[in-house]
Amino acid sequence: MTSTDTRARAWQFFIVLGLIGATAAVWREPRFTRPEHLVLLSIGIIAAAVAGAAMHRTLLPLVSPEQVVGDSRRSSRHLMALEREKRLVLRSIKELEFDKAMGKVAETDFDEMVVRLRQRAVGLMQRIDVGETGLRERIASDLAGLKQPKATRKVSAQQCAECKTLNDADARFCKSCGTAL
Repeated sequence: MTSTDTRARAWQFFIVLGLIGATAAVWREPRFTRPEHLVLLSIGIIAAAVAGAAMHRTLLPLVSPEQVVGDSRRSSRHLMALEREKRLVLRSIKELEFDKAMGKVAETDFDEMVVRLRQRAVGLMQRIDVGETGLRERIASDLAGLKQPKATRKVSAQQCAECKTLNDADARFCKSCGTAL
């Protein structure tokens, strides 16, 4: 709460109400002449006020409209973490495609996993692209690379010396025979 914000909060209302209730109970009951009785009565009423404030705080999110929690600005550390996670997901997609080409992954398993990974990548790209300039173009190119059919993707000229299979430009091993390139 800033110094210019003078609105009353709900917890303040419950505390003031508890203090007023405790004071009224002490004045109202003249038969409690011992201080222990008065203190226990006051503590009981204030505890009821604190319980009311806790109940209000618990039930308020259920009836109020959804609010964005936290700072709407984004830190560079958060963006870097999202970028790192996006690179990892894209690398996982590439490794999954390699494993499928090597025959390590069944077609049905591949289809299921690649759909989940692509959805995760698209979600990350959308989270990154919130008002940032230049990211839209990068995301569009990343998505275009993911959605291209295999036949239209660029094939590198890197060819295996043993089996003459064409491999990706960044491949270190042949995808057919496993020989180091």
